[in-house]
Amino acid sequence: SGVRAAAGGPRAPRPEVPRGGARAGDRLAMAAVNDEEAINAFIHKIQMFVFARRFRVQDLFGEFDRLGVGRVTRVNFQRALKKMELLGIDEVDLLADYYTDHPPKASKPQNVNWKRFRDDIDRIFDEEETQEQAKTTQLSISPMSTMFSTFVPRGTEDDAKVQHLMHRVAALCKSRGVSSKHCYIDLDRAPVPNPSRQNAYRCGKVTRSQFIRGWPFKKEIDEAEVELLVERYTTPSGDVHFMAMHNDVSEVLPDPAQPFPTSPLYLRPDDTQWSHQSIRAVARIQSKVVEKRIRLREFFQDFDALRKGLCSVGNLRSALTISNLGKELSKSDFEELVNTYAQEDGQFNYLQFCNDVNQAFAVTGLEKMPLHRSEMPDAETTSPARRNTMRLADGTKAKIAKVEDRIRTQVQKNGIHLQPLFNDFDRARRGFVTRNQFTRVMSTIDLPQTDDTVGLIAGKYCDFGNHCDFNYKTFLKSVDPPVDDVETAMMEMTSPH
Repeated sequence: SGVRAAAGGPRAPRPEVPRGGARAGDRLAMAAVNDEEAINAFIHKIQMFVFARRFRVQDLFGEFDRLGVGRVTRVNFQRALKKMELLGIDEVDLLADYYTDHPPKASKPQNVNWKRFRDDIDRIFDEEETQEQAKTTQLSISPMSTMFSTFVPRGTEDDAKVQHLMHRVAALCKSRGVSSKHCYIDLDRAPVPNPSRQNAYRCGKVTRSQFIRGWPFKKEIDEAEVELLVERYTTPSGDVHFMAMHNDVSEVLPDPAQPFPTSPLYLRPDDTQWSHQSIRAVARIQSKVVEKRIRLREFFQDFDALRKGLCSVGNLRSALTISNLGKELSKSDFEELVNTYAQEDGQFNYLQFCNDVNQAFAVTGLEKMPLHRSEMPDAETTSPARRNTMRLADGTKAKIAKVEDRIRTQVQKNGIHLQPLFNDFDRARRGFVTRNQFTRVMSTIDLPQTDDTVGLIAGKYCDFGNHCDFNYKTFLKSVDPPVDDVETAMMEMTSPH
């Protein structure tokens, strides 16, 4: 006892030597290796089954492990695997022995680690090589289904003849617009029970007689060749897997679907310079706020409960969208606003932004300037929001002036009233017509214009940010101005006082 105490505790037990010496130990090692190979084979079989049907093994053990411990009893483990109907009783027992946790990690009866089993099975969803292997060894029953079939076509004595036959079938299907699977779908996918449907619903199989009776190319392919196809695609149960034949025909000579009709938008390159390119984004927002009479600060205060005058860039985008001003700004305009009013910490100073926009309504510190006269916003204030004109060179403006003088002379000489002619095309009274409609009006008054002339005039009066909308009201003020008395009367009628 003193020697044991000096050695530091009880002596370790000697390892058990199997009966029969070294040969018995080798047999046990070989048995362990065989069991390991069998376990890997079972795992691979279950992985193929699970991957084809896209379900998780965890769902099988949920009712047996309510607390989520990760272990179940041996009987419950067998019950869970029995739901798949894939392995035999001996194979399930071998798996249960492999995934059993021993003391002190776990104790009976709840000692089979199903979570470790689940992790081994679900590894197929992360391994691309195993997935590719599963896809190459299994055939899809239907393009609309994620279920897979383990059917593999049988080999024949003359594979070259079979390949030539498959090419003939594929060529016939393509030239005549025949899909081989649709010849048997009525027997495979009937919505109601039918005595002629002797296989499972949507299984992709029909009987031998049904396959021969529904074959679409009876004149082109003789009975011997049809029998060769039947022999190749016969299942162990004696049925013919027509869906596997359809997939093989599609692979031999694929018949791509008709391309989906599209109409891509190809914009013509436009080198025109517009007035909005030289106007700051704040000025355009200011003119739009004046036009719509928007109280801009109230939209920002919803995001600033402490009234610090700051908000995030995302809140700025939300406020502009709610106030219906976001559509007036491009991406570059928005970045300009952020760069102008953003602080060092990334916050947007909306208080300073609102003060700059509200300068159109009132002058800051007006109470300290008693002699200052503030002016009301007019049409010039809202012009940047309503008009986007082209920049024209002096030579182009001179050409436009000559064309206007010729039209003005003809209108005043013949006493032509142009307003009703344009109103016929502008039912909504927007003040705009298209360039083609302007050309038709000019032809009506015996002043036909060439394309170059119309392009020159449109360069001045297409002030809506595009080359199509023609502002005929501004054009009429130039070529058919009203009489002074009429203009005075109209101004008095529309004035507030």
